[in-house]
Amino acid sequence: MHNSLITCGLLGLWLLAAPLVAQADEAPGAPPKGFVALFNGKDLAGWRGGTTEDPLKRLALAPKERGEKDKATVEDIHKHWRVENGELINDGNGLYLTTVKDYGDFELRLEYKTVAKADSGIYLRGIPQVQIWDYTKEGGKWDRNADKGSGGLFNNPKGSPGQLPSVLADKAFGEWNSFRITMVGDKVSVTLNDKLVVDNAPLYNYFAKDKPLLPVGPIQLQTHGGEIRWRNVFLREIPRVLPESGKLTDTKPAGEGWSHLLAGNDLAGWKQSADFWKLKDGVLVGDYAGGAKHEYIYSEQEYGDFELHATVKMTGEGANSGVCIRTKPTDTDNVPGYQVDMGPGYWGCLWDERRDQMVAAYPKELADKLVRVDDWNHYYVIARGHHIEAWLNGVKTIDVVHPRGIDRGSLAFQLCHGNKHTHLEVKDLWLRELK
Repeated sequence: MHNSLITCGLLGLWLLAAPLVAQADEAPGAPPKGFVALFNGKDLAGWRGGTTEDPLKRLALAPKERGEKDKATVEDIHKHWRVENGELINDGNGLYLTTVKDYGDFELRLEYKTVAKADSGIYLRGIPQVQIWDYTKEGGKWDRNADKGSGGLFNNPKGSPGQLPSVLADKAFGEWNSFRITMVGDKVSVTLNDKLVVDNAPLYNYFAKDKPLLPVGPIQLQTHGGEIRWRNVFLREIPRVLPESGKLTDTKPAGEGWSHLLAGNDLAGWKQSADFWKLKDGVLVGDYAGGAKHEYIYSEQEYGDFELHATVKMTGEGANSGVCIRTKPTDTDNVPGYQVDMGPGYWGCLWDERRDQMVAAYPKELADKLVRVDDWNHYYVIARGHHIEAWLNGVKTIDVVHPRGIDRGSLAFQLCHGNKHTHLEVKDLWLRELK
């Protein structure tokens, strides 16, 4: 049997065997182990408003404009959504409840209860949708296969796997229904009321059918003309594992096509001030006691899509640096572009220098568990189109789509300005361009 079929079958068995969120007559509860509550049971914190719109359009807005738009959507959802007794209730109008945070691979558990002639759904990464609707003849949508029930990936191409649920699993109106939705890559499995209705089927990109699914995006609870109630909305992020090409063995990455960008004692091909940067035996050393300007070293060659390894050690009082990609330097102080960041409160983050600033934050409390203080740390970065991913010491900290970002530029390393001392060492700098 092919491995994917084994995985598919095991996933189906696991989904059927594992307990769901709560029984229909239970009150709202605490998240299961490993899960977080997307809805806190009290208010709409962590949510904004949204609609059926390509998530890339929102991401293409300037941060200020996006913030203003999001603020207006929050005002809207407070008009149509309310909280009672630990339940989210929508009056059938207004914008969809949309998570502020984007998610990649995950397991989502929730319960919902709706009314006759309902037509709603759950958007995954901002893409429609796991369908919810009135499955009865009186609902008036048997011509659209509503008689098959809820849980299908309704907006997939007609007849494609998972587009319609495999079994009718809906409960009668007035009862709570329980969903378990697992999404890994573009594959989705859906269990409704303990019945597997979608088994490892691809979710298609509704907004760009000829393009891959977005790797990250929000969860949306759709409102569509009838009251719907939600509770026990819990999510567990599924870590995206470090690929084999993201590992170093005896200081070398696996596979062909890699270029070692630091060799010997020669900094040919790099622009820098010799007062602050040296290369000795394949180790780049930068040292800066701080001042009014930054001090960067940057490559003369530009790169677009690539994989990158960098092993770094940073010491010094208040030290701050970054592994910089797709930059457009004008001199050793002005280097706009991405920084895979380094420093207290910045490790594991993606910063857009002199442009959008913080693109993807990573919690300091989690970074502190990963960083080896005053010792060597390893970054592995993939830049493909507007999708930027990075792993810090084997743990993914950046997974973001940023259509406003520079798509081609120089590599660079930063010694930060200000009242601080940054001593940076870099070795094992490998790059492989992607086609």
